[in-house]
Parts: sequence; structure tokens; C-alpha cells
Amino acid sequence: MGNISTPPTTSQKSGSGSPLHPSNRERDDYYANVVLQFSPRWRIITCKHGMQWILQKRSVAPPNTGTWAGKSYATTRGGLMAACSGRGLLFEPSVMTILSVLPDRIGGAA
Repeated sequence: MGNISTPPTTSQKSGSGSPLHPSNRERDDYYANVVLQFSPRWRIITCKHGMQWILQKRSVAPPNTGTWAGKSYATTRGGLMAACSGRGLLFEPSVMTILSVLPDRIGGAA
């Protein structure tokens, strides 16, 4: 019988990686290519092929276990900002600052 006093960690249960070992799966908490995390339930990532930005929403609120799901996909900064604005995510000046330094098109120069 296993050690029942030590429950499995989130990464042991779901394969979600850890800060020391980022995941290559876009749905995981510790995905390696997170651009910006707005809140515990919203973030922007670069897809694993580097071809688009993905606005993601977590399926359930932490601390519950859930996964990240794509809600919008953009290849331009303008498209990404429109997707964020339409969901009310551009509420802090720091968010606008971070998004404004992204390149006009993913994979291009800023």
C-alpha cells in the first residue's frame, strides 16, 4: 500500500508539469509558452508551433483541477487585442503595455 499521508500533487494527477519542468501541452497549467496571465482563469499563450496566439480560459476556477481551453485564436496583435477587449480583459494599463510590445504579426518583429 502506498503512503496515504502524502496525496498526489497536481502534476502527478494530471500531467500538468511544474515550474521547474514546463509542459508542452497547451492545456496544462505550466505550459512553457505563456505570454500573459490576466487572472486565475484567463491567459494568452503562443501555440506550440509558434503560428498563433491563443486566448485561453480555464475550465474551472482554482483550486479545482481543470484544463485551459482556447476561446480565440489570432495571428495579429490587433486581432488578439480585439478578442481580449471583447471579453473585458483590457482593464489594467499594464496589460495594454504588455500587449503593445508584441509584434504586429506573430513571428514578426515588434
